[in-house]
Amino acid sequence: MPLGGMAASIPGAAVCPATAESCVSVVVNSGTFNNNGFNLPIGDGDMIIAAEAGAGEGVSTVLLPRDDGHFGVYAKPMTVPGGVLGIDLPFNNLFGLAGVTAEVQAVGVPVFNDLITNMDISLPVRMKINNAFLGNNCYLGSETAPVNFHLTPTAESSPAFEVAPSGALKVSPVKSATTDFAIPSASGCGPFGVLNPIVNWRAKAPATSGTSLNTVSTAYLFPGGIDGSDPLDDLGGGTGSLGSSGSSGS
Repeated sequence: MPLGGMAASIPGAAVCPATAESCVSVVVNSGTFNNNGFNLPIGDGDMIIAAEAGAGEGVSTVLLPRDDGHFGVYAKPMTVPGGVLGIDLPFNNLFGLAGVTAEVQAVGVPVFNDLITNMDISLPVRMKINNAFLGNNCYLGSETAPVNFHLTPTAESSPAFEVAPSGALKVSPVKSATTDFAIPSASGCGPFGVLNPIVNWRAKAPATSGTSLNTVSTAYLFPGGIDGSDPLDDLGGGTGSLGSSGSSGS
């Protein structure tokens, strides 16, 4: 069905090479991360998966992300409700000192299992926890022991497929979920990790059950050369804590 309402500019399309035959962008519009009652809301555009779609084994698709250190996953810091203590304090959480944000960082390239239009996604990540006292190396999960999200469409997911004259395909809304993924203990929080126990208490880590992630997303499949935004623009143009490893992961 021709789509007159699809935006001329596709979110995340700028990361795809102009010569690429196929690219994908998945924009998370809303969602909730839950760990045994510890909830983190996800807002519209807080996370985008965008990259060239490469060949895979069987019908799976391994992405070929731009070499910018993000492995094709671009996420903004998300505010943790209640901050350090689990309650919102006055004066903007004591002038920001008690405020906490969490940022999803991919530690490997996402894989689209099965047909790419099914939006069955395996995503290895770590979660960077940001606070004035925690330093710059406070994480749940790591490159060697990641949090593994395996997002699959829910029974209620029945997205519409719309085609634009440019050849871009819009799939929306995609309702996905994953449950009972393991979350490792915190590491690197505060000098010599002395604040790891506080982060573990607040985030209810480690955990091996009672975890869930639910998202509603809009996906785009398109050839290279289509106009679109660069997700790094929303992240301040940084390359992330993994440096410029990109698709190589080195």
